[in-house]
Amino acid sequence: MTLKIGASVSMMFRERPLLDRFSAAADAGFDGVEIQFVEEGDPAEMARAARAANMPVVLINLPLGDLMTGGLGLSGIPGREAEFAAAAERGLAAAGELGAAFVHLGPSRMTPGTDRAECLATYARNVETALAIADRLELGAALLVEQSNPNDFPGALFATIGEAAAMVRQIGAPRFGLLFDLYHVAMTGDDIAAAWTAHGDVAPHVQFSDAPGRHEPGTGAVDILAAISAIRALGYAGWFGAEYRPAADTIDGLGWLAEWRAQHSSRYGETA
Repeated sequence: MTLKIGASVSMMFRERPLLDRFSAAADAGFDGVEIQFVEEGDPAEMARAARAANMPVVLINLPLGDLMTGGLGLSGIPGREAEFAAAAERGLAAAGELGAAFVHLGPSRMTPGTDRAECLATYARNVETALAIADRLELGAALLVEQSNPNDFPGALFATIGEAAAMVRQIGAPRFGLLFDLYHVAMTGDDIAAAWTAHGDVAPHVQFSDAPGRHEPGTGAVDILAAISAIRALGYAGWFGAEYRPAADTIDGLGWLAEWRAQHSSRYGETA
């Protein structure tokens, strides 16, 4: 089975200008890229940089509103539906320009004084809005929901993998799935293999970083290669997105990638 590993050019290779990170990821041995902060640059320029580096754009996030400055975000916030729709319009247009395979709708926090059920209902309506925009734009991308562990993200609307998976099953749309992030699963204390067994059927994309710390594999307490091997043994053949903050220089911390390639080649007789 081909092992496909993408690198976040939003979190990794930040020693370089944004548009240089695409070729840096290719040179380092990655197969594709992810863009968590699509508004950090111009989508047309990023698309050109990705094509020049022969790097498919696997995933982008929709614009996140005030989330990264400590605000509530957009996706599940009653009263911000128009803001979410505008963000979805911009983000999904960018996804089309970039050829992204997946679009994460972005996390949000529970609104103080608002019942969680109301926030969930708002999120569900916003999913339908985003799906309608994607249909109108004739996008092939799938839309995703992700848990955000409460240790890093107090007040997260989807604090566990089960809560995020429940929303996928509630919506029941073929183009809406679960973003399974090993870091968030580990940070909530859940067993990764058990969580995948329970929810992998609705998860078309996987991300990883070590925990705690959210740095590269080998810096925390999680045997990420073993977790990924278990997920692959259960039938997953999709992408694995490296979404971590390098502990130091990105290149200096990439020893894990060569190790994974070597182990994969030994087991499957493939190098990619």
